[in-house]
Amino acid sequence: MKNNLAAVVVLYNPEDTTYENICTYINEVDKLYLVDNSDIKNNKLIQRLLPYKNIIYIDNKNNLGIATALNIGYDFANKENYKWLLTMDQDSCFYNFEAYLNCIDNFSYQKDKTAIFTLNHSHIEQPTNNDCHYISKDIVITSGNILNLELFQIHNIRFEDDFFIDMVDYDLSYKVKELGYQIVLFDTHYLKHSLGAIFKRKNLISRKVKEKIEHNPQRVYYMTRNSLYLAKRYKDIGFIKTLNILFIHDITKIFLYEGQKIKKLKAKLVALFHFLIAKKGKYIL
Repeated sequence: MKNNLAAVVVLYNPEDTTYENICTYINEVDKLYLVDNSDIKNNKLIQRLLPYKNIIYIDNKNNLGIATALNIGYDFANKENYKWLLTMDQDSCFYNFEAYLNCIDNFSYQKDKTAIFTLNHSHIEQPTNNDCHYISKDIVITSGNILNLELFQIHNIRFEDDFFIDMVDYDLSYKVKELGYQIVLFDTHYLKHSLGAIFKRKNLISRKVKEKIEHNPQRVYYMTRNSLYLAKRYKDIGFIKTLNILFIHDITKIFLYEGQKIKKLKAKLVALFHFLIAKKGKYIL
């Protein structure tokens, strides 16, 4: 991938630790597009990163959403004729990025038909592994993905701006699979990444305490609304199944375990209403 790999990381009110995360891959990419959606700029972080000659800083002056920010990096990479694009979250870091890249370089099974390479995610540190065992995946999340820009350009595959945040990665996965391309995950390699805030919650019925990953009401809104759009767009998902998950399974989980119950239930109802009236894009609860 030498001289062919660019990267994009989206910033949103980042903490100082974002610097250490970026340092785990900055020296292995030819160009890093730092796309800033922040309402509150972390000037200290920006000043630490700008001395890197391969960083291009793009200030959106506003929160344009994860999809639009990724598309901005994607467009820059295409204009500069990069073949591959790494997409990263600001809170993600690699344990061994070089080993991951070596696996991609040595991958030979229908590489020209591979739209996305990726690896496992874990919030717990994992041992370094040079084995390149891989599996095929149908859905992958954004951080740590390496996109085959040649295939993306041929079919004009882009991130869904109308989703703003949440389910953007699922939509991208469905797009490439629908076109008959493969997604390859190296299952012995890991990215450090948290999928949400972890809380200890007591079940209202059993009274048992368990650790649960939760999202705030704003994220619940986007996840619900955009999941409905996905289920409508891609028939294989199953619309009735999606309704069951969103409005029976999830609501039961919210009632039994989670905090901010009323706000989250309201978020789901607003999301359903907005889906029915075809509202998309940014919405603040």
